[in-house]
Amino acid sequence: GCGGCGGHGDGTGRAAFDRAAAALHAVLDAAGPGLHHLVCSVPVDGTPLAAAVHATAREGRPPTFAEPGALVFRTVLACGIATGSPGGIVLRTSLPGVPDTVRGWSLRDGWPRPLSEAEVFTAYCTDAQTGEPIPPEHGVEYRAGLPLPRPEDEEG
Repeated sequence: GCGGCGGHGDGTGRAAFDRAAAALHAVLDAAGPGLHHLVCSVPVDGTPLAAAVHATAREGRPPTFAEPGALVFRTVLACGIATGSPGGIVLRTSLPGVPDTVRGWSLRDGWPRPLSEAEVFTAYCTDAQTGEPIPPEHGVEYRAGLPLPRPEDEEG
């Protein structure tokens, strides 16, 4: 991050975007190595906005993102942060030789809060449009979200 409070004026949008970028990095830092598929969904004025991004993380190296997916992802997440919407993030991680893992977070007070294993299962196995249950995928492990350090906890 660049630190400081940056320019004022369009402060809210800028701050929300910076926070969204920090959240994306925090999720990937917590997730560790693997091929990551992240989906962010945020209801804004009753319309669900959604964005997906692929990231690859290797041991000891910063994650690489597929742009423009990462930009759209940060933008959707920033909308959720700026409007206080109850959005969420789902992370699916693939590593060779082990089952895929799915984790989830919900937006609370402008930062992703880890979901429990049961909440992740429910979120992943429910059709977002209809609310109907979807059968769980075979060979996928549903795990609780990981706690993410808030940017303000790391300053000072």
